[in-house]
Amino acid sequence: MDIRERELRDLVISAVILALAFGIAFEGGLYGLSTPAALADSFLLALVGVSLGFILHELGHRFVARRFGCFAEYTMWPAGLALAVGLSLFGFVFAAPGAVMIYSRAGGGMLSRRKLGLISIAGPVMNVSLAIVFLVLHAQSPLYVFYLGAMINTWLAAFNLIPIMMLDGLKIFRWDGRIWGCAVAVVLALFVYIYTVV
Repeated sequence: MDIRERELRDLVISAVILALAFGIAFEGGLYGLSTPAALADSFLLALVGVSLGFILHELGHRFVARRFGCFAEYTMWPAGLALAVGLSLFGFVFAAPGAVMIYSRAGGGMLSRRKLGLISIAGPVMNVSLAIVFLVLHAQSPLYVFYLGAMINTWLAAFNLIPIMMLDGLKIFRWDGRIWGCAVAVVLALFVYIYTVV
């Protein structure tokens, strides 16, 4: 299996398992599950709202990193996926499905804070963009799947903007605190809109 096949496999497996975990959590966990049909419905909702956002988030990092001449490839983390499914049985999800591994090519040197910041902000930007698309779709046709997609992608952006180790927010903040602040403000505005207008 070459790198492209392995990366595609990892993305697909991660997306499906994330959808399953969120689908179980949407149903209230192990004790809230009612019928296989209800779980299937929740799984499909999660596939649209969660998995699409996850894939675009990771591909955003990958695209920008490659534009800077880096090697960038998504690699799933089986233990993180197992944790997501395990916690979903209790009605909530903490998802750490994997990450885009980024390396400077030979002779490229260390990535600057600016480049790391741009690579990092690409993920939340994809989630914000997708949330806006879902809101536009919801305005045209007020379906729950569009509302859920907007809400989940706003939460994904917010979570990833937290300025702590391993998350995008810290790299963005170290690069430029003003840009980090603007990104947080956009996400907060989306939350206000979703919870007060939609």
